[in-house]
Amino acid sequence: MKKIKIKTPAKINLTLDILGVTENFHDIKSLVASIDLFDEITIKERADQKITLLCEGIPVDCVAVDNNAFKAAKLFIEKFKTNGVDIKIKKGIPVGGGLGGSSADIAGVLNGMESIYNTGKKLLPLAQSLGSDAGYMLDGGYAVITGRGEKVAHKNIDKVLYLILITEQKGVSARSSYKGYDKIGKTYKPCTVAAEKALETNDFEKFISLVKNDLYCSSCQIVPEMSGNIYSLKKAGAPCAIMTGSGSCVVGIFQDKKQRDASYKKLLPLFSDSLIKAQTIVK
Repeated sequence: MKKIKIKTPAKINLTLDILGVTENFHDIKSLVASIDLFDEITIKERADQKITLLCEGIPVDCVAVDNNAFKAAKLFIEKFKTNGVDIKIKKGIPVGGGLGGSSADIAGVLNGMESIYNTGKKLLPLAQSLGSDAGYMLDGGYAVITGRGEKVAHKNIDKVLYLILITEQKGVSARSSYKGYDKIGKTYKPCTVAAEKALETNDFEKFISLVKNDLYCSSCQIVPEMSGNIYSLKKAGAPCAIMTGSGSCVVGIFQDKKQRDASYKKLLPLFSDSLIKAQTIVK
């Protein structure tokens, strides 16, 4: 029986513009990037069509059949008429922080099962049916996602950004954050196109003046600690800090690795296990 081990990365939103609403869904434009924070997935072929799922590491608060990794495997089997798999996930991506951990697992399972069963790269519709940004996660890297996040334009950006993440135990659902955004009723000038260009031309100062997340104010009403975490990142030397996704993780962005590491040392006594060092993945 074939067996494969893969590492599937988290993502961060470097910008998030809300452009309007179409058919009750918010239209977004967001510059995203993969980072070197991973879930490790082991997939083993079975002789029958059963699926087993075991999660270790960071706790996941749902039964196996409700987990998107399980659902991805089930869809794959139904689509390609393959045998089942045993899946083991060692969670390294914090749950509910806006880092795309669930979508990463969807992408990891689909990519892994494709490697085992050699069905051909026809995974995008399956991924998109389970998560708006899961299609992006199939390949990752720098990209601009639009629509609900299902339209992906990969970008040839070779800029490595050094990061400090501060996580919170309480997450923010996208549904709650968008609902709060609508109640606030404030719109913001789009920045994604300009931020992408600044990164492409290696204009870091211009880039950090543009990063923003339109969901920040609404998510802060749910997890107000994010505001203090962003303040702490900037006070410790981060040139800029931003909430990723709908929160509750916030990210300090650095151009220089040594500066990032020095800031990390300042923050470690305050945040301990809530603090994560990372960097963007350049493909």
